[in-house]
Amino acid sequence: MTLEMGMAAFASFDYNKSVDEIAASPLTAYNTVYLGMPRADFGANFALLPDWKFYGSSISYQERAERSTVKNSIPVTEGIQIFTANPSASGKVLAFDSYFKTADKKTAKDIYTRLMATIYSNMENFPQRQSSSSVTWVQNDVTIAVSYTEQKDEDGQYVVLIRRYNNHVLG
Repeated sequence: MTLEMGMAAFASFDYNKSVDEIAASPLTAYNTVYLGMPRADFGANFALLPDWKFYGSSISYQERAERSTVKNSIPVTEGIQIFTANPSASGKVLAFDSYFKTADKKTAKDIYTRLMATIYSNMENFPQRQSSSSVTWVQNDVTIAVSYTEQKDEDGQYVVLIRRYNNHVLG
């Protein structure tokens, strides 16, 4: 068994299903991560999930969790990262990102297109800003920004990102 086949067997989640879940309720992530939640809840939610790798820190203002899969020989990493008011367990989440990373441009563009189509159908209003690679909505106190990197990042990945933050705190 190759490493790639092993990864596929171990982490066989469907990233398209994840895209749909994230986009269906863009103010949350997986209906468990939301603005204002205690940092400890994020750790409790993701540290125990078998297909997620949790990257926690008691001294950082950020924590994240990732999982990876291979579909049609193309690796895709899904992640979520939170940004908190302070590094304590009670520190409140001020912003959070859901992201997908892949070295395949077509896959990244397909993820972005799917994400955008689903979010559009679930938002109450039109975007405030829009370009070929990003769209920003403001819904009440929350900004939702979706972007797609048209060039590979320093790790050789295209990144599709949905960021949510409170306008009164970070706007």
